[in-house]
Amino acid sequence: MTAALTAAQRETLERFISGAYKLDKLVGFLTEEQLDIALSTGEWTIRQIIHHVAEDGNAWSMPLQKALVIPGTLISFGESVENETWADALAFDRRPVRAAIALLKSHRHLIAELAVFFAEKWDNHVTFNVPDKKEPGKVSFGEIIQMLADHLDEHIATIEAIKQKHRL
Repeated sequence: MTAALTAAQRETLERFISGAYKLDKLVGFLTEEQLDIALSTGEWTIRQIIHHVAEDGNAWSMPLQKALVIPGTLISFGESVENETWADALAFDRRPVRAAIALLKSHRHLIAELAVFFAEKWDNHVTFNVPDKKEPGKVSFGEIIQMLADHLDEHIATIEAIKQKHRL
């Protein structure tokens, strides 16, 4: 029998899932040209932001699952790669966004299912070996979900600012 989620966990999961739908609603009607608008010159476009947040699912899926399956596992992302390197190498500025949005929604539902099914394991953690840091850092399953929800909320706010500034 699995444990029930706390009110705080339910709230976090709701934000975690609903953010993907909020993003979809926010950009779903934009044209290809509008997706290529940024807040200011040199900043990321709406298209690039969408791909960036969709990649969270790819980057964090294994650490989330390892926290459930092998708590305490040491995770190393290897070389420290900046967001711009990922964006350039994966053509965030040119690729269509529909698959990225679908991935974001699907990934969040999968992780939410695990979070509900294993509610008693929200405090399970992984340990990160981060280049340029002396001490490895611990982060729990629940903290990763919270971080991903916050990260998407921050980028949604940026997209809202872009849309407001450019009257989209």
